Amino acid sequence: MKPLIRQIVPFAIGTIIVINAFTLTSCGSKQEAKAADGPQAQNLAAESNNAALRVTSPSKIVALGRIEPEQEITELSMDASGVVKKIYVEDGASVKSGQALLELAHDVESAKLALSEAKSNTQTQEVKGLRAQLASATIKLQNQKEKSERIQKIFESGAETRQNADNAKADFETAQREVERLQASLQSAESKVGEFNADARVSAAEVERRTLRAPSDGTVLKLAPNVGSAVTSGKSVGDFATKGATTVLCEVDELFVNDVQVGQKALIRRQGMSDTIASGSVVSVGAYLKKKSLFSDEAGALEDRRVREVRVRLDDARNVLLNSRVECVIQVK
Repeated sequence: MKPLIRQIVPFAIGTIIVINAFTLTSCGSKQEAKAADGPQAQNLAAESNNAALRVTSPSKIVALGRIEPEQEITELSMDASGVVKKIYVEDGASVKSGQALLELAHDVESAKLALSEAKSNTQTQEVKGLRAQLASATIKLQNQKEKSERIQKIFESGAETRQNADNAKADFETAQREVERLQASLQSAESKVGEFNADARVSAAEVERRTLRAPSDGTVLKLAPNVGSAVTSGKSVGDFATKGATTVLCEVDELFVNDVQVGQKALIRRQGMSDTIASGSVVSVGAYLKKKSLFSDEAGALEDRRVREVRVRLDDARNVLLNSRVECVIQVK
């Protein structure tokens, strides 16, 4: 038995050494992997754990949001390119629908408009003259017709010469041709008036395109150009807020989307502060999850997390500033 024992002992010792070596290698690998993860992985893990605790049964949800009109902020742009001639309002001004905000230089367009209007006025006067001539010629034609018919009857009775009857008929036919000529001239003149008026309308539209007007009642948040600045057609020249309710557009994390409902109350506070600056109610909840958009540039934001857009209508907007970032505390219970 002793030789057998001597053979088993070295084998067992070798096996233990191999196992210990494997264990040490495995531990070393785990430590290296943990070191490789670093603080970022630890922070992500901590955030996930905290989120899991919060999502169990929250009584309120805090979401980042942005103050904006219920109709959202509209970008203003011009229909034409040109150089700014005049600015009628300042940033922050309340305006009425159609009120002039900004005007581009339009010397050429105004000159074309004046020329078209002058041609139209001249042609209109010619039309009036032709109408007067036509009215006179029509009366003369009627007289010549009656005279020709009377002389013809007298001629047929033998009391008038053929020469006089023929002359009367010729005068009647001459008067008839004059009426026809004046009618044709009047029709042509009226057609030209229509053309000149159309040209004037086009020129007036070209002038109008160089004036930026308020799309509705509201507030001019900003007009970017200055007098003398060049403006390009279709490019934004400012921001406009339509008159109406003020809201907060929030993005609620996907962990809490099922807890938010229309009608829930909400408190608004400055980002990172605890003071309440406004209150309101949830008026709409997004129909689907989407990627972060409002605050995707926030430090530490997780790009793979999705959000649900929620809009809160404020009861009083006196203490808030449009386009500012806030925290929206939604009371879900």
